[in-house]
Amino acid sequence: MQTIPRGTLYYIALSMEQPLFQDIRVRKAIRALIDYQGINSVVMPHYGLINQRPLQLGLAARLDDPGYALNVAEAKRLLAEAGHPNGFKITIRSLTDSPFINIATSLQSTLAQAGIQASIITGTGNQIYGAMRDQRFDILVGRGGGGAERHPHSSLRALIYNPDNREEARLSNFQGWRTSFYNAEINQLIEQAERERDASKQLADYQRIQTLYDQKAGPIMPISQMTDEVVIHADVRNYLGHSAATTRLRDVYKQR
Repeated sequence: MQTIPRGTLYYIALSMEQPLFQDIRVRKAIRALIDYQGINSVVMPHYGLINQRPLQLGLAARLDDPGYALNVAEAKRLLAEAGHPNGFKITIRSLTDSPFINIATSLQSTLAQAGIQASIITGTGNQIYGAMRDQRFDILVGRGGGGAERHPHSSLRALIYNPDNREEARLSNFQGWRTSFYNAEINQLIEQAERERDASKQLADYQRIQTLYDQKAGPIMPISQMTDEVVIHADVRNYLGHSAATTRLRDVYKQR
Protein backbone atom coordinates (compact mmCIF):
# COMPACT_ATOMS: atom_id res chain seq x y z
CA MET A 1 0.00 0.00 0.00
CA GLN A 2 1.35 3.42 -0.97
CA THR A 3 -0.19 6.60 0.46
CA ILE A 4 0.25 9.47 -1.98
CA PRO A 5 -0.40 13.02 -0.72
CA ARG A 6 -2.20 15.07 -3.35
CA GLY A 7 -2.04 18.85 -3.63
CA THR A 8 -5.81 19.11 -3.21
CA LEU A 9 -7.29 20.21 0.12
CA TYR A 10 -10.60 19.33 1.74
CA TYR A 11 -12.05 22.49 3.22
CA ILE A 12 -15.04 24.20 4.74
CA ALA A 13 -15.90 27.36 2.81
CA LEU A 14 -17.98 30.33 3.93
CA SER A 15 -19.55 32.80 1.53
CA MET A 16 -18.84 36.40 2.39
CA GLU A 17 -21.87 37.30 0.29
CA GLN A 18 -23.73 36.06 3.37
CA PRO A 19 -23.85 39.13 5.68
CA LEU A 20 -23.26 36.98 8.77
CA PHE A 21 -19.85 35.93 7.50
CA GLN A 22 -18.71 39.45 6.72
CA ASP A 23 -18.09 39.76 10.47
CA ILE A 24 -14.65 38.33 11.29
CA ARG A 25 -15.90 37.32 14.73
CA VAL A 26 -18.47 35.02 13.16
CA ARG A 27 -15.86 33.51 10.82
CA LYS A 28 -13.58 32.90 13.79
CA ALA A 29 -16.50 31.33 15.66
CA ILE A 30 -17.13 28.90 12.79
CA ARG A 31 -13.43 28.07 12.72
CA ALA A 32 -13.61 27.28 16.44
CA LEU A 33 -16.58 24.97 15.80
CA ILE A 34 -14.77 22.66 13.38
CA ASP A 35 -13.69 19.42 15.04
CA TYR A 36 -10.43 19.14 13.11
CA GLN A 37 -9.01 16.34 15.22
CA GLY A 38 -12.24 14.33 15.33
CA ILE A 39 -12.82 14.63 11.59
CA ASN A 40 -9.27 13.64 10.73
CA SER A 41 -9.14 10.70 13.13
CA VAL A 42 -12.58 9.26 12.36
CA VAL A 43 -13.58 10.40 8.85
CA MET A 44 -10.38 11.08 6.93
CA PRO A 45 -8.23 7.91 7.25
CA HIS A 46 -7.58 6.77 3.64
CA TYR A 47 -8.96 10.11 2.40
CA GLY A 48 -6.60 12.73 3.78
CA LEU A 49 -4.06 13.99 6.32
CA ILE A 50 -4.73 16.89 8.67
CA ASN A 51 -3.67 20.21 7.16
CA GLN A 52 -4.89 23.57 8.44
CA ARG A 53 -2.88 25.72 6.01
CA PRO A 54 -3.69 26.63 2.39
CA LEU A 55 -0.35 25.15 1.26
CA GLN A 56 0.48 21.51 0.64
CA LEU A 57 2.23 19.47 3.29
CA GLY A 58 5.96 19.18 2.75
CA LEU A 59 6.53 22.54 1.06
CA ALA A 60 9.38 24.56 2.56
CA ALA A 61 7.21 27.70 2.57
CA ARG A 62 4.39 26.07 4.53
CA LEU A 63 4.06 27.19 8.14
CA ASP A 64 3.23 24.65 10.83
CA ASP A 65 -0.45 24.08 11.51
CA PRO A 66 -1.83 26.87 13.74
CA GLY A 67 -3.36 24.25 16.04
CA TYR A 68 -7.04 24.99 15.55
CA ALA A 69 -9.26 22.76 17.68
CA LEU A 70 -12.91 22.50 18.63
CA ASN A 71 -13.59 25.20 21.23
CA VAL A 72 -17.30 25.70 21.81
CA ALA A 73 -16.85 28.17 24.67
CA GLU A 74 -14.67 30.44 22.51
CA ALA A 75 -17.15 30.20 19.65
CA LYS A 76 -20.04 31.17 21.94
CA ARG A 77 -18.06 34.15 23.22
CA LEU A 78 -17.34 35.36 19.68
CA LEU A 79 -20.94 34.89 18.58
CA ALA A 80 -22.20 36.85 21.59
CA GLU A 81 -19.76 39.68 20.81
CA ALA A 82 -21.05 39.69 17.23
CA GLY A 83 -24.65 39.98 18.43
CA HIS A 84 -25.70 36.35 17.98
CA PRO A 85 -25.81 34.92 21.52
CA ASN A 86 -28.48 32.42 20.49
CA GLY A 87 -26.87 31.50 17.19
CA PHE A 88 -28.66 31.63 13.83
CA LYS A 89 -29.93 29.43 11.01
CA ILE A 90 -27.73 28.56 8.06
CA THR A 91 -27.25 25.96 5.31
CA ILE A 92 -24.35 23.62 4.53
CA ARG A 93 -23.95 22.34 0.96
CA SER A 94 -22.22 19.00 0.44
CA LEU A 95 -21.85 16.17 -2.02
CA THR A 96 -23.53 12.95 -0.89
CA ASP A 97 -20.23 11.05 -1.24
CA SER A 98 -17.81 10.30 1.57
CA PRO A 99 -15.96 12.03 3.08
CA PHE A 100 -17.87 15.22 2.17
CA ILE A 101 -21.19 14.28 3.76
CA ASN A 102 -19.39 12.96 6.86
CA ILE A 103 -17.59 16.28 7.27
CA ALA A 104 -20.89 18.12 6.78
CA THR A 105 -22.71 16.10 9.45
CA SER A 106 -19.81 16.57 11.88
CA LEU A 107 -19.94 20.33 11.32
CA GLN A 108 -23.72 20.38 11.68
CA SER A 109 -23.35 18.70 15.07
CA THR A 110 -20.65 21.01 16.41
CA LEU A 111 -22.38 24.16 15.11
CA ALA A 112 -25.46 23.11 17.08
CA GLN A 113 -23.41 23.15 20.28
CA ALA A 114 -23.15 26.94 19.88
CA GLY A 115 -26.79 27.40 18.89
CA ILE A 116 -26.27 27.50 15.12
CA GLN A 117 -28.98 25.51 13.36
CA ALA A 118 -27.54 24.22 10.10
CA SER A 119 -29.51 22.28 7.51
CA ILE A 120 -27.58 20.20 4.98
CA ILE A 121 -28.29 20.53 1.26
CA THR A 122 -26.88 17.65 -0.79
CA GLY A 123 -26.51 17.30 -4.53
CA THR A 124 -24.32 16.41 -7.47
CA GLY A 125 -21.00 18.06 -8.17
CA ASN A 126 -22.62 20.48 -10.59
CA GLN A 127 -25.33 21.37 -8.08
CA ILE A 128 -22.93 21.91 -5.17
CA TYR A 129 -19.95 23.48 -6.94
CA GLY A 130 -22.29 25.22 -9.38
CA ALA A 131 -23.84 27.07 -6.45
CA MET A 132 -20.35 28.00 -5.29
CA ARG A 133 -19.39 29.26 -8.75
CA ASP A 134 -22.54 31.39 -8.73
CA GLN A 135 -21.79 32.64 -5.17
CA ARG A 136 -25.11 31.15 -3.98
CA PHE A 137 -24.25 29.32 -0.79
CA ASP A 138 -23.75 29.85 2.93
CA ILE A 139 -21.34 27.10 3.98
CA LEU A 140 -19.92 24.45 1.65
CA VAL A 141 -17.80 21.35 2.17
CA GLY A 142 -15.44 21.23 -0.79
CA ARG A 143 -12.12 20.15 -2.20
CA GLY A 144 -9.72 22.15 -4.33
CA GLY A 145 -6.36 23.80 -4.75
CA GLY A 146 -3.10 22.12 -5.64
CA GLY A 147 -2.17 21.97 -9.29
CA ALA A 148 0.22 20.07 -11.50
CA GLU A 149 3.28 21.47 -9.69
CA ARG A 150 4.11 21.29 -5.99
CA HIS A 151 4.53 25.02 -5.56
CA PRO A 152 2.92 27.51 -3.15
CA HIS A 153 1.60 29.63 -6.01
CA SER A 154 -0.54 26.77 -7.33
CA SER A 155 -2.50 26.52 -4.08
CA LEU A 156 -2.63 30.23 -3.25
CA ARG A 157 -3.82 31.18 -6.72
CA ALA A 158 -6.55 28.55 -6.64
CA LEU A 159 -7.78 29.07 -3.07
CA ILE A 160 -7.12 32.67 -2.00
CA TYR A 161 -6.22 34.97 -4.90
CA ASN A 162 -9.06 37.20 -6.12
CA PRO A 163 -8.00 40.08 -8.39
CA ASP A 164 -11.52 41.44 -8.96
CA ASN A 165 -14.29 40.87 -6.43
CA ARG A 166 -17.09 42.39 -8.51
CA GLU A 167 -19.95 40.00 -9.25
CA GLU A 168 -19.81 40.88 -12.94
CA ALA A 169 -16.14 39.84 -13.08
CA ARG A 170 -17.29 36.19 -13.02
CA LEU A 171 -13.87 34.89 -11.96
CA SER A 172 -15.31 31.55 -10.92
CA ASN A 173 -12.01 29.72 -11.52
CA PHE A 174 -10.70 31.53 -8.42
CA GLN A 175 -12.13 30.06 -5.24
CA GLY A 176 -11.29 33.33 -3.52
CA TRP A 177 -13.81 34.98 -5.86
CA ARG A 178 -16.37 32.23 -5.23
CA THR A 179 -16.24 32.99 -1.50
CA SER A 180 -16.15 36.78 -2.14
CA PHE A 181 -12.91 37.13 -0.19
CA TYR A 182 -10.86 40.12 -1.30
CA ASN A 183 -7.71 41.42 0.34
CA ALA A 184 -5.52 43.77 -1.68
CA GLU A 185 -2.41 43.14 0.42
CA ILE A 186 -2.67 39.37 0.07
CA ASN A 187 -3.28 39.68 -3.68
CA GLN A 188 -0.22 41.89 -4.03
CA LEU A 189 1.95 39.49 -2.02
CA ILE A 190 0.84 36.50 -4.11
CA GLU A 191 1.77 38.36 -7.31
CA GLN A 192 5.05 39.59 -5.80
CA ALA A 193 6.08 36.17 -4.50
CA GLU A 194 5.54 34.52 -7.87
CA ARG A 195 7.98 36.99 -9.50
CA GLU A 196 10.51 37.08 -6.65
CA ARG A 197 13.88 35.57 -7.65
CA ASP A 198 15.48 35.73 -4.22
CA ALA A 199 14.56 32.43 -2.55
CA SER A 200 14.67 33.78 1.00
CA LYS A 201 12.46 36.77 0.12
CA GLN A 202 10.02 34.53 -1.72
CA LEU A 203 9.84 32.21 1.29
CA ALA A 204 9.14 35.19 3.56
CA ASP A 205 6.38 36.40 1.22
CA TYR A 206 4.65 33.02 1.22
CA GLN A 207 4.83 32.77 4.98
CA ARG A 208 3.51 36.31 5.36
CA ILE A 209 0.53 35.39 3.16
CA GLN A 210 -0.32 32.45 5.42
CA THR A 211 -0.05 34.61 8.53
CA LEU A 212 -2.29 37.31 7.05
CA TYR A 213 -4.87 34.80 5.85
CA ASP A 214 -4.98 33.30 9.33
CA GLN A 215 -5.38 36.74 10.94
CA LYS A 216 -8.20 37.62 8.54
CA ALA A 217 -9.96 34.29 9.25
CA GLY A 218 -10.14 33.62 5.53
CA PRO A 219 -13.38 31.95 4.46
CA ILE A 220 -11.78 28.83 3.00
CA MET A 221 -10.79 26.80 6.04
CA PRO A 222 -8.59 23.81 5.15
CA ILE A 223 -9.10 20.70 7.25
CA SER A 224 -7.26 17.92 5.46
CA GLN A 225 -4.97 17.26 2.50
CA MET A 226 -6.23 14.66 0.05
CA THR A 227 -4.39 11.36 -0.23
CA ASP A 228 -4.63 8.49 -2.71
CA GLU A 229 -4.25 4.94 -1.45
CA VAL A 230 -2.62 2.73 -4.09
CA VAL A 231 -2.34 -1.04 -3.66
CA ILE A 232 0.86 -2.24 -5.32
CA HIS A 233 1.54 -5.91 -6.06
CA ALA A 234 4.65 -7.30 -4.41
CA ASP A 235 6.44 -7.82 -7.74
CA VAL A 236 5.95 -4.25 -9.04
CA ARG A 237 9.09 -2.12 -9.04
CA ASN A 238 9.71 1.64 -9.33
CA TYR A 239 6.09 2.72 -8.98
CA LEU A 240 6.01 6.17 -7.45
CA GLY A 241 2.68 7.98 -7.33
CA HIS A 242 2.55 11.66 -8.32
CA SER A 243 0.87 14.35 -6.22
CA ALA A 244 -1.03 15.68 -9.26
CA ALA A 245 -2.14 12.23 -10.52
CA THR A 246 0.30 12.39 -13.44
CA THR A 247 2.22 9.26 -12.48
CA ARG A 248 4.70 8.15 -15.17
CA LEU A 249 4.84 4.41 -15.81
CA ARG A 250 7.86 4.45 -18.12
CA ASP A 251 10.24 2.97 -15.53
CA VAL A 252 7.71 0.70 -13.79
CA TYR A 253 8.19 -3.04 -14.28
CA LYS A 254 7.46 -6.41 -12.71
CA GLN A 255 10.10 -8.65 -11.22
CA ARG A 256 9.11 -12.29 -10.78
